[in-house]
Amino acid sequence: MLIDTHSHINSEKLAEVLPEIIQNLDSGLIQRVICPSFSFDSSLSSLELAKMYKKVFCALGIHPEKATEFNDEFTKFFLENAGYEKVVAMGEIGLDYHYGQDNRQAQFDCLNQQIILAKQFNLPIIFHVRDAWEDFFAWLKDYRGEFQKGVVHCFESDVSTAEKLLDKDLMISFTGLVTFKPRNDIRQAVQIVPLEKLMIETDAPYLAPEPYRGRLNRPEYTEFVARKIAEIKGIDFEEVCVKTTQNAYKFFDKMGEFDGK
Repeated sequence: MLIDTHSHINSEKLAEVLPEIIQNLDSGLIQRVICPSFSFDSSLSSLELAKMYKKVFCALGIHPEKATEFNDEFTKFFLENAGYEKVVAMGEIGLDYHYGQDNRQAQFDCLNQQIILAKQFNLPIIFHVRDAWEDFFAWLKDYRGEFQKGVVHCFESDVSTAEKLLDKDLMISFTGLVTFKPRNDIRQAVQIVPLEKLMIETDAPYLAPEPYRGRLNRPEYTEFVARKIAEIKGIDFEEVCVKTTQNAYKFFDKMGEFDGK
């Protein structure tokens, strides 16, 4: 049993294979998927998928690159739907300077307002942080007390960054990047992150792990992330499956308790 804690199965890139993905949730190793949002439109579609399929859950939120989409209309939508049982988190939200900092203030405003909204429903936070670690840690000094649980998804930094996140009592989620040969920095971070603070994801349709690198990613490939983490840590694959599944249920507590189905 594995849970893909971050998978954009509402992406148009996966539209043709979505029926197969859903079918595999009933028969394969991956039996729960959390579909996060990055825009207003994707929030609508991730919510719709969660309503359609028993084993799909969702998170609602505006990605920092889409910060200007945060407005009264989105706020109204969030307040109307955040209490729904299949909405298990707010996200993905955060800071991203990969393409520059022209909208830096808008990103902060978007992040801060969404933290306020999430707090009203006691939702855990899925953070996206890319090339903005200094500002993110500075932000955490003021806002860590405003949310109970947070995970930095698609971790792509180093040991020092991972240690700082752990010091702030945040979860860390790893993707297929751990299988890429040049990313020793990420594999070294895996070694120091305690298994109880770790989750796994695909970030589908992006970042397909070896041996599927370069293809469209999909929830089934979470297995390869888990196997690589087991190899790095020198533990059994089954232990990674059990513990990361337990972590996901504890973190996304609106999913309920694992019923074995």
